Amino acid sequence: MTEHQARAAAAALAEALHGLRALAPRLDPPARVAAPAGPRAELLVALAERLGVPLALGPAAPEGESGVFEQIIGERLGPALDRPELDDLPEDPAEITGIADRVAAASFDRFRTPADAVAPDGARLPVYTAGDPAAPAVLIASACGMPAELCERWLELLGGEFRVVTWETRGLFTDEPDFDKLQWDTEAQAEDIFAVMDHVGVHSAHLLGFCGGSVIALAAARHSPERILSLSLWHGAYELGPDAPKLDHHRNIQALMAMAAEDRDTAAAVHAVFLSTMLGGTPPDLAHLVLYPFATAELFYRYCRLNGAITDIDVNPLLVGVDHPTLVVTSEDDTTANPLGSAEVARRLPNATLSVEPTGDHISLFKLGGRLGGLALGFLREHPGGQAAPR
Repeated sequence: MTEHQARAAAAALAEALHGLRALAPRLDPPARVAAPAGPRAELLVALAERLGVPLALGPAAPEGESGVFEQIIGERLGPALDRPELDDLPEDPAEITGIADRVAAASFDRFRTPADAVAPDGARLPVYTAGDPAAPAVLIASACGMPAELCERWLELLGGEFRVVTWETRGLFTDEPDFDKLQWDTEAQAEDIFAVMDHVGVHSAHLLGFCGGSVIALAAARHSPERILSLSLWHGAYELGPDAPKLDHHRNIQALMAMAAEDRDTAAAVHAVFLSTMLGGTPPDLAHLVLYPFATAELFYRYCRLNGAITDIDVNPLLVGVDHPTLVVTSEDDTTANPLGSAEVARRLPNATLSVEPTGDHISLFKLGGRLGGLALGFLREHPGGQAAPR
C-alpha cells in the first residue's frame, strides 16, 4: 500500500472523528472506543487530541452493556478504524497534525462566523453562513436542538445563489452561565432570528423553517413582517387545536416532552425512554447529530423546555395577517408530523402554495432527498423581492 492510501485512510478517520466534536465533549465519562493496539490506536489518540474530541481507549464492552452513545460513536469510527492502510502511515507527528488541520479546515466549521450572535436576553447563538455576502439573504430556522451541521447540504446548495445563514438553538450549544435565566418560549426563539440577521448585517431575508423551525418562522413573520421576504415551511408539526388531526408519534412526543420540561428530576427519569424512542427512527449515519440533544439528562431537559414551547403553542394566531409568499412542503408518508396539518396551514395562509411530495420526512429533508432542492430554489427564484401576490 502507498503512503497516499495511508494518508487518505487517516483523513477518513479524522473526518469521522471531527463529526463527533459536538457530541463527544458532552459525555461524562468520555466514550470508550475499542481500537486495535499499535499504530491505529496511537493515530486515533493523536487525531482525537488535535481535533478536540475526548475519547477513552479500552476493550469493547460486553454485548448489551455499552451505552447508547458509545455504540453510536463506535459504529461511526469502526469502518474508518478497520482500514489496514492506517498501519502504513509514517509515524510523523507533523504529518498527523497536518491531516487533522486540513480536515478541520474543510469541515462544516468553515461556515461558522468568528463570533456568536447575542440575543436580547444574553443567549449566545452560534451562526453559520455561506455564499456571497452581497446576495439576497436566506435564513434557515432548523429543527430545535439539532446541530447546524445537518443543514450542510442546504448551505452548499443555496450558497451558490444566495447568502444563506443558519444558527443553533439557544442554551444547547454554548456554555451558558445560567440556562434558567434565559427565556425559552416561542417568542424568544423567534426574536433569535432577528438577532442573527442583525449579527450578519441583514435587514430582510427569505426564511426557511424546518420541522419545529416552521413554527418559529411563522412567529417571526407575525412579529416583524417587514423583515421577512418569503416563507418556506418544511414538514412542520403544528398545534392547530384539540380537534385537528395529529399523528400518534406527535402526541407521544408532546406528552413526554411536557413531563420532562417540568423539572430536571423528571427529565432524568424519562430521558432513557425518550432516547430509545428517537433511536429507532434515526439512521446510523446521522445518529451522532440527530441525537445530540439527548446526550445528557441536562441537555434533554433544556431541549424539552425549548422544543416543547414550539410543539405546544397554538399556531392559529400566528396564521393571522401573514400574507408573505409561502411554500408549504410535506409528504404523503410523513410519520412524524401529520401532512394534514401542513395542508391546513397552506389553506389558511392567503399566498401559500402547498407541495405534497410522494415520500419524505424530517431525515430526508436534511439529506435533501428527492426534488426538495429544486423546490426551494424554484420558489426563491420566483419571489426574489418577496412581494406578496395580489389576493
